Amino acid sequence: MASATRTRKRNPRGEGERLRAALMEATVELLLEHGSSDQLSIRAVTSRAGVSPTALYLHFADKQELLQAVCDEAFEELIEFLEQAAAGADGDARAQLEAMGAAYLKFAHQRPALYRVLFATPGRFGGGERPAEEDPGKRALEALVEVTTRAVPDDPDPLGVALQLWTGLHGFVSLQSVMPEISQKMRWPSDEDFLRELTRAHLGDQTRRRAVPAA
Repeated sequence: MASATRTRKRNPRGEGERLRAALMEATVELLLEHGSSDQLSIRAVTSRAGVSPTALYLHFADKQELLQAVCDEAFEELIEFLEQAAAGADGDARAQLEAMGAAYLKFAHQRPALYRVLFATPGRFGGGERPAEEDPGKRALEALVEVTTRAVPDDPDPLGVALQLWTGLHGFVSLQSVMPEISQKMRWPSDEDFLRELTRAHLGDQTRRRAVPAA
């Protein structure tokens, strides 16, 4: 007689990672379709991923943990873009800041779905405060503030300058995304031109300052 108790078959190596990735990919797709997390449900995510609703709980406790994981992974990728750019600069804080700005725009262009989830999707973050070492979103902002502080050592509010730079970059990306006709009907600046003028507006004209002889 067959045993009444059956041993659950172990998943092949790597299958769990693939399931987790499929669930997160399905979440990104649904967030983009709905425009917010309000209509996102466990059943919709698992249906899109082609698995049963119970399969999701093998990796995530609930919807909020799933959303947090999606955002954390996206921020980690953004941080990688920023860190590689800063490391490739010549060590000068202003050059590093400009390189990070270019990397931010590159991320927005190359990872448009992740960018929209991070910066244009209401309700995508999970609840609760986390320390910076556990929150890649905070680490990304801290990296920007740290370089800005060195770029404008005499400014009493480097956080304010960093937020203005970020706001300018996000506005540039968002306008091109939601109003593409602007690029067709008017001369829209290139990424390089916009970044140069944005940096000049908030950090001053470096060339002009160097041209002024010392007293």
